Amino acid sequence: MRDRVSAPLLAHCRRVAAYTAELARRWGANETDALLAGWLHDYSREVKAPDALARARALGLRVDSLEAASPTRLLHAPLAAAELAQAGLSEAVVRAIAHHTVGGAGMAILDKCLYVADTAEPGREGVGHIRELAAVSLDDAVRACVERTIVHLVERGRPIHLATM
Repeated sequence: MRDRVSAPLLAHCRRVAAYTAELARRWGANETDALLAGWLHDYSREVKAPDALARARALGLRVDSLEAASPTRLLHAPLAAAELAQAGLSEAVVRAIAHHTVGGAGMAILDKCLYVADTAEPGREGVGHIRELAAVSLDDAVRACVERTIVHLVERGRPIHLATM
């Protein structure tokens, strides 16, 4: 990761990994998988848009119009998941990475831990209420993350990814 992402993004990944592992301990997910998913969740975050689209197509990923319009923001999660699956990472880690940006129906506990940790990692301000929720209910914390995302997108007039809904 040190060779792949900027120093600020690497610091974010370090915080997300630690918080994902903390949530995994609390909610019963595999802590090693949580650390790995947290460290690697933004593996493709700084890939330039044209390269992200080309890599996604080369890997056979289905890219919807919303992802094609904003590949750096929306495609980095499924792209990282696909690239890391080819490298031999476990299905659980790959799935959590794939869901960390827009979420999705039927998320596993590890998926939820990473989703919440990415939104509410300790370096982010204004998300203390999500961290408080995560201490007592992982599902309530996920719901708060989804609500935060939807409000953010609606306020900016941006479309909402179907998986988030």
